[in-house]
Amino acid sequence: MTTRLEQVKSLLRGIRQDEEDYRQLRAQLDEQRLCMIRRDSDALLAVNDAIHQRYQRLSDSARARRETLLNLGVSADRDGIAQVFSWLPAAQKHAAQQNWQQLERQAASCQSCNEKNGELLTMQYEFVQTFLGTGPDFIYRG
Repeated sequence: MTTRLEQVKSLLRGIRQDEEDYRQLRAQLDEQRLCMIRRDSDALLAVNDAIHQRYQRLSDSARARRETLLNLGVSADRDGIAQVFSWLPAAQKHAAQQNWQQLERQAASCQSCNEKNGELLTMQYEFVQTFLGTGPDFIYRG
């Protein structure tokens, strides 16, 4: 059985790793957008696969973080994270809070970028449908 200290250390390492993964995810999402703009389907397939793998890693990490928080006897949410951070000495607490805030900012940035990529994909799809005359209102045009 792992000790409480080991669980807290693991939690903090996971946050730092997620921070790096989100940084890399943001670069991949930017690359995805460029591939869509260039209509480079081969590169897009490769970057989509890499993004999918990164999403899986981040999902696994979030699941492990929830389990660790619950094993530590705190809620698996922001309040639980704050409670764990309150157990740390001042310098480590401040660093952990900074890392967590950075992680939240990076996750929000990736979410925004992903939404923009989705909008671009939708616009491209609508353009192609209109260009090919296969859009839903093509039959009803007079």
